[in-house]
Amino acid sequence: MNLSLAEIADLVHGRLAGDPAARATGVASLTAAGPGDVAFARKDTLSQAAGFKGACLLAPESVPGVANQILVADPQLAFAAVLRIVETERRSLPSGVHPSATVAATAQLAAGVAIGPSATVGEYAVIGENTAICAGAHIGDHVHIGPGGLVYPGVVIRERVTIGRNVIIHPNTTIGGDGFGFVPSHGRQVKMPQVGAVRIGDDVEIGCNCTIDRGAIEDTVIENGVKTDNHCHVAHNCRIGENTILVAYTRIGGSTVIGKNCILAEDAAVTDHVTIGDNSIVTATARVSKSWPAGSVLGGSPAMPFDEAKRVVMAQTRVPKALREITDLREKVNKILQHLGLA
Repeated sequence: MNLSLAEIADLVHGRLAGDPAARATGVASLTAAGPGDVAFARKDTLSQAAGFKGACLLAPESVPGVANQILVADPQLAFAAVLRIVETERRSLPSGVHPSATVAATAQLAAGVAIGPSATVGEYAVIGENTAICAGAHIGDHVHIGPGGLVYPGVVIRERVTIGRNVIIHPNTTIGGDGFGFVPSHGRQVKMPQVGAVRIGDDVEIGCNCTIDRGAIEDTVIENGVKTDNHCHVAHNCRIGENTILVAYTRIGGSTVIGKNCILAEDAAVTDHVTIGDNSIVTATARVSKSWPAGSVLGGSPAMPFDEAKRVVMAQTRVPKALREITDLREKVNKILQHLGLA
């Protein structure tokens, strides 16, 4: 990165206080920034900006003694825009179609599509403009991927999956694997064919090593703006609502519906055929086994309203002391009974 402060101010729509011709060549945290670096401070970290030695500080208000500042309402969001430039420069993406890639004759590649080494694109697949398919990824038959996508190495997207615009899928994730469907018969498990697909909306980001199963009959649906961390599992026929966040190791059972703008924290688990309403939060390690309305905040195992879960945890911490007290009382009662000749 090598930008003038005037260019950065224009990029982040901020007001520059300082030298517009000064240049920034890197990014750093607030306390580690050195010459040439851009950093940011929120209102709660402005006190740490005293003596800032970087090239430019992104801040919500002026900081005395800092030579070059760009004032913006949300410095962290502005910093993200700067980071995107650095990321683009540092990230290695394929260009064109690599000679070792296998692309079916019936596949349609729009302008600007890049296919990396040893990647495969199946029959009748459609890849939208400026989408990059990185090394070793597999795009199945009849898959549709919208413009501006990024599919990292080792991703497997099976047949008939539909993916919207500007979707990022991180390494070694599988989309469209068979849902877990079996019927017991005469002492064995008979596989139920999974003939649905997966539909993913726009602006979705899916972390590393995630699995999103295809539907048994109807499709599994991931709506616009959903973000998943690494190691998340979405079972067959689920629907994940717009802008919902699934944090690492979240597991969701089949035919479950998660509403819009929900947060499922790390290691949360939701059983099958459950509905969680919009704007709900499932806290870390909670186990949800029934449906909950919009706006719920849940914790514990089994999940319950979070305030109640906190009281349960506090009560559990008092159990060892209570047991010791009960034991002591029993001993005292037995001694009294023995003294009275009643034991």
